Amino acid sequence: MTSKTGAQPRKVTNAQPIPDKDAEASPAGRFTYNQTTPSSEVKGAGALQTMLAKEFGNEEIKETSAPQPAPSRLSQPLSPLWSRILKTVAGLAILLTVGWMPMQRLFQVSSVEAVVNAQIVTIRAPIGGVIAEGLEGLRVGSTIPAGWELATVTNARADHTAIEHAGEELGAAREEQDALAARISRLAELRSGIGKRVEAFRIDRKNRVAAQIAEIDAQLTAAEAVLARAEAEFERQSSLTAKGAAAKAARETAKRDLDVAAAELDQAKARKAALAVEAEALAQSRFFGDGYDDEPRSAQRLDDIAETMASLEADKARQDARVARLEEGLTREKSLFDLASEAKLTAPTAGQVWELFTAPGEQVVAGQPLISVLDCSKLLVTAAVTEAVYNTLSVGMPASFTFREGSRALPGKVVQLSGVSSAASNFAILPSALTKEAYRALVAVEGMQHEGSCPVGRTGRVVFGKTSS
Repeated sequence: MTSKTGAQPRKVTNAQPIPDKDAEASPAGRFTYNQTTPSSEVKGAGALQTMLAKEFGNEEIKETSAPQPAPSRLSQPLSPLWSRILKTVAGLAILLTVGWMPMQRLFQVSSVEAVVNAQIVTIRAPIGGVIAEGLEGLRVGSTIPAGWELATVTNARADHTAIEHAGEELGAAREEQDALAARISRLAELRSGIGKRVEAFRIDRKNRVAAQIAEIDAQLTAAEAVLARAEAEFERQSSLTAKGAAAKAARETAKRDLDVAAAELDQAKARKAALAVEAEALAQSRFFGDGYDDEPRSAQRLDDIAETMASLEADKARQDARVARLEEGLTREKSLFDLASEAKLTAPTAGQVWELFTAPGEQVVAGQPLISVLDCSKLLVTAAVTEAVYNTLSVGMPASFTFREGSRALPGKVVQLSGVSSAASNFAILPSALTKEAYRALVAVEGMQHEGSCPVGRTGRVVFGKTSS
């Protein structure tokens, strides 16, 4: 039987020792024995050599028809003991290399399972009505920006009775307001005409008093002249009477004339003083004189008009305030009617459409859910942990998250510990979906949105007490 190399294997038995060259030179003259290689092992070595040549394309490893040289001492196989030792060491090295990472995880405070999560924002119908327009192009998974107009709900049966009542009340108040304004305008015109007449009377009266004062001044001058002459005559008669040249009666007559002249002068001064007081009153637009109390009738009428106008202006001010209130009420009722008759739905946050509960033309009621949006701007990680790990956690503790498929560790921190209590239900993935452990921790992780558009649902591992290095 020949091997693939074409060489005839030697048949050597353990009973025939092969002399070694070194044995002849040894002082003891002992012989050494080479281990024999059965033909089956030689055949397996040749096949292995051929396989390596085909696999790696090594041209130096070729099949040859030349006989194989006798194995030297250096290529002799090791003893079974040493071979077993080497295999054991190699196996332990491989076991340590493969099991290092799992062993390392045993010393880390980490989650049993973790999933990327986000809150669901449900948009509900604010009014009852029909989906008139919108929802075009929206599909589950569509990305929408904040403020995006999603749909419009219209209600053709909205009650507008309140608007009509507010409008009628406002119309009546405005009519009364206009009537008060018209009365005030007429009284203002009347007051203007009477005021002109009163002013003309005041001017005329002032001029008359001035003329009277001038007349009295002339009378005063004449009275003073008469008095001076009477004084001179009285002195002359007194002198003649003293000399006996005149009768005593003449002196008495001169004394009488003197007294009369002095009285007339005093009377003229009194009339001038009265006219001066009236002139001063007229200068201050005050009236008094004979035939009336303190003012003429036209001036009294003017005062009555002013008092009536003051009352009307106060009523108009109150009516103006009432009209303003009614206008605000009408505006408010119109706003309420607009809200009740039509509502535009906009996206409260940027994210992805998670669910669509309605379609164009569908009749909806107030409070009915229409669209749910996945808020991808605030991604969280829901982690299930063991009871022992849960008791070591605290809110605010640093943590790191690594995706299951492998990536750099992302830093974060613990924001909620729900334990076995019921957690919030407005998440895309309910905490109850994590079934390996009953204890839950919510971790806010930074930078997850850079790993993908919205990686909700992707799994990974959370390590507590450390951040990314």
